[in-house]
Order: sequence, then structure tokens, then C-alpha cells
Amino acid sequence: MRGVGTFLAILLFVSSQAHGFEIYKADNFSLNLKGYYKNLYFTSKRQATDAWFHADLNRIRTEWDAEFLKIFSAKVVWDNELIAGNFVQTEEFGVRQTRRSDPYLDLDYEIVREENFYYGQGFHRAYLKIDPGPFILTVGRQRIGWGVMPLLSPADLFTQLPTFAVEKDEIVGVTAANLEIPIGSSLRINPVYVIHPDFDRSSIAGRIVKTVGRFDLSALGGKFRRDEIFGFGFSGDVKKAGVRGEFIYDRAEASKNFVQGAVGFDYGFENTFYIEMEYFFDGLGAGGVAAITPFAVPGVQIQTRHKHFLGLMLKYDITPLWIVMHQTVVDLEGGSAFLNPETKYSVFSWLELTAGAQFPFGKGGGEFTAIPNLYYFQTQLFF
Repeated sequence: MRGVGTFLAILLFVSSQAHGFEIYKADNFSLNLKGYYKNLYFTSKRQATDAWFHADLNRIRTEWDAEFLKIFSAKVVWDNELIAGNFVQTEEFGVRQTRRSDPYLDLDYEIVREENFYYGQGFHRAYLKIDPGPFILTVGRQRIGWGVMPLLSPADLFTQLPTFAVEKDEIVGVTAANLEIPIGSSLRINPVYVIHPDFDRSSIAGRIVKTVGRFDLSALGGKFRRDEIFGFGFSGDVKKAGVRGEFIYDRAEASKNFVQGAVGFDYGFENTFYIEMEYFFDGLGAGGVAAITPFAVPGVQIQTRHKHFLGLMLKYDITPLWIVMHQTVVDLEGGSAFLNPETKYSVFSWLELTAGAQFPFGKGGGEFTAIPNLYYFQTQLFF
């Protein structure tokens, strides 16, 4: 099925050289469409039984953008997704579905689910944006990213980064009212309200960002579900290197108060080699908490078993069309590591191939020791 699906998609889009279509355009209204077809095959072992599973995921995503009266705009990202394979029977698949249906106004629809087959539809994004000039208000299912760290981001309190997932570009959104107020060219105020069916678990918070020289300095605070959280961050350049950091203090409702923080730097060489390093500290790091997994359900904060982690990202362009990457997270306290080599090749501007693997290893009881190896291959066609 994987090969047939890829072949049909190539036939369908072989004549498409541009990404996106202008469906309609007038003085006060425009409508555009773009999207992709993705075939993702991956295989790993169930953590509960150590038995191999495999999955053949096929997704067609259409992204509709409308603009009217030059003030209002709307985005709807609609998915049709088919998964074949015994992955559908696993606990990992159940966790994945729970993660996708976690936001209020569950917009994922499970149409067919059988022993080795799943078909569903859903809104990956669906929001209305109002931009009259003095402010920008976005209401609906959206991504709100407050963090500046690319691997483990304590300040990404609404939607955690899928650092250990197969699809790192698939970030589950939240249903929220997101107000951005720019004041001059160097100050931005960003209050957010995230809806939850249990009113007591809704989040209301704010962030202020101030540009000072070559740095963006930020402060945040508010009620995230049942916790009160305060924090700050920075991101900027020192000569040719980028430096960043973020820290939060959590006055927890269900556990002890704790601090999380991360600092890092990145540098790009003229030969296209790129390196990013960061250190992450989890003051909660609570022994009995389950370790991070590729299918983990995101909570308000990053939840780890241990406290000290070192992250590394490497990237090199072998040719302008062929990129190799590597991502590592080392559990310094528990003596384990998570390795994720990956390569990506752009056959055409509209066709991209990706292959990679995840190799967790280390001492017994380490953060990543119990996670099985995972292998994947992806074909993605853009239109």
C-alpha cells in the first residue's frame, strides 16, 4: 500500500511546480489553497510487550487561507488520514489519539477504526484573525509558541515541542484567544486565554517581549491549568553565535513547587555546517514519573524522570538538495541517551524524501533506556 499510495500521489502532482493555488482574488477578498500528501512508514516495538509493530500513514492536508476587507483573515487546515498496520492495536496509538484530542473543542474525527486500519479526519488548525492595526486577535485552534529553545523548551507551556516524536513538524494546537499588542517597534504584549471544558483547568497568561539591542528579552506569567507559573527568557546574537535561554518557576497545585530552565547557543559555519547545544534542568525530576517517549502526551510542563539533560543538534548540507541532520539528548543523571540521525533529499521543489531512526540506549533506569528503537521513511509531496 505504501508504494501504491506514493506512486499515485506522484502521478497526481507531477505537473505541479508551485506550492499553492490562488483560487479567487478581488479587491476585498482572496482565497488560496496549498497543502501536501504524506506517506510515512515507521516500525518499532511496543513497550508493554516488546512485540514489533509497523504503521503506514497516508495523510492529505489542505490548507485554506482567506482574507477579506484587509482586516480579517481565516485559516483552516483540514486533514484526511489513513493508517494501516498493527500500530493501530498498540498502546502507543491510543496515547497518540489522546494527545490529538486533548485540546478543547476536539476537532479530530475517528471515522473507521478496525484491527489494523484507521481512517480519520480533523482540523489541524482552524482560526479567525482580526488585524485592524493597533492589535492582532487570533481566535480558534492555533499554535502558541512562547519558547526559544529548539529541543526542550520550559516556556512552551501551551504546546510542547514534539522533540521525541517521528513527525517533529506536527505540533498539536490549542483552542485559544490570542491577543498581540505591539507598542512601537521594540515592545510586544501578548495575553492569551486557552479554553478547557473544565473551567478550573483553563489557562490565562501573558507575555511581554522587549527588544534591547540585538536581544529579545521576555517575561511571562499566569495560571496554566491549576498551576501558577512565572518566567523569563532571552534570545539574541553575540558576534556570529546565537544565544538563548528560558526559565520558569511553577507554584504547583498537585506537587511541590519547582524550577525548570534551559540555556543554549548555536552557530552556523560558512560551509553550511550548523551546531546547536543546550542544557536543560528539570527541578521536578521526580524518580517515579514515566520517562519521555516518542508518543508522550504533552502536559503543562515537560515531565522527566531525571533532572539534568544535554541536547545537541547538527545539520550539514551535502548538496543544496541533500541535508543530513542529527539530534541527541543525553540524560546526564541517569546515564542514557536518545539519538536521532536523519537525512532529507529534495528530489524536486515539490517532492521531498526523508529517512531516519531513533536509537535510545543507556543504563537501566535511565530516561530513555526503555524506549525501543524506531525506524522511519517518509515521502512528502507539496502542492
